[in-house]
Amino acid sequence: MPKPHPDKKPHLDIQENVPLAPFTSFRIGGPARFLVGARDLRELQEALRLARAMNLPFCILGGGSNLLVSDDGFPGLAIRLLMDRVTFSGGMVQVQGGFDLTTLVHRTADWGLSGLESLAGIPGTVGGAVRGNAGAYGGAIGDVVATVSALDSTTLQTLTLRRDQCDFGYRDSRFKRDPGLIVVGTLLALLPGDQDEIRTKVAQTLAKREAKQLSCDRSAGSFFMNPEVNDAALVRRFEEEQGVRCRECRIPAGWLIDQAGLRSLSVGGAAVSHRHANYLVNTGSATAGDVVELARLVRQEVRRKLGVELKEEVSPLGLVI
Repeated sequence: MPKPHPDKKPHLDIQENVPLAPFTSFRIGGPARFLVGARDLRELQEALRLARAMNLPFCILGGGSNLLVSDDGFPGLAIRLLMDRVTFSGGMVQVQGGFDLTTLVHRTADWGLSGLESLAGIPGTVGGAVRGNAGAYGGAIGDVVATVSALDSTTLQTLTLRRDQCDFGYRDSRFKRDPGLIVVGTLLALLPGDQDEIRTKVAQTLAKREAKQLSCDRSAGSFFMNPEVNDAALVRRFEEEQGVRCRECRIPAGWLIDQAGLRSLSVGGAAVSHRHANYLVNTGSATAGDVVELARLVRQEVRRKLGVELKEEVSPLGLVI
């Protein structure tokens, strides 16, 4: 019996052999066999049914800001999550997974709602932020999550999970460990506050990021997570040099990469950024293979010189980092 073809689902706008590089901040990656946009829950469910009927793997594309795609592309159905509605009542904000995170930070500031200021300037979608528990400056989105709506890709049923059921941790969550659960929305519990004060905090966060040069073209932002360091001498050295205390014994990966003398190390078209050592950047012609090899060298040298193991924050698609 022949396998069904996507053109038998005319209400889904399905494209074939679409390069994924333009959908990622790295601007790297080969083509997806099929690409479809899901504008609502029904279309997302239909896309997943199609992938199952065709016996194809699937992947969810959000903002592509934390994704490294194989040079060979993805041999399945890539689904762009385009669900982007947001509403609020009192301090509760209901937002769909495809909504842009930075836009949400500014929108909630305009509504006089506080709780997302520390996330200003972090690229990507709300769904991706919840999945990776995105955060900065001591705050994370999981801190203000009340519930998460997730679609079980096997049963195609939606689940509503309380914050304590989401297993939020440092750049981690239940959804990151179980890719079969797709974040389609979240309810955030924010606090009413003075609109001008909230806007000022957002501006201060953006200024901090700019001062640290945390905006890089053709990168995925921080490539490695900040590791826990048990070497008391190394922790003391960091604190004395930077004039700050370590949070939970975590030292910024960028500082460690600098200490290992790796700033501006390059492989092919990929390089450690001269602006921020935890940013691996595509200088214009990088392949996914270049980035993978560069990451391997960085991990190797930080381990050899400092005895610290780095772990990637970036999610790979179709390859192993």
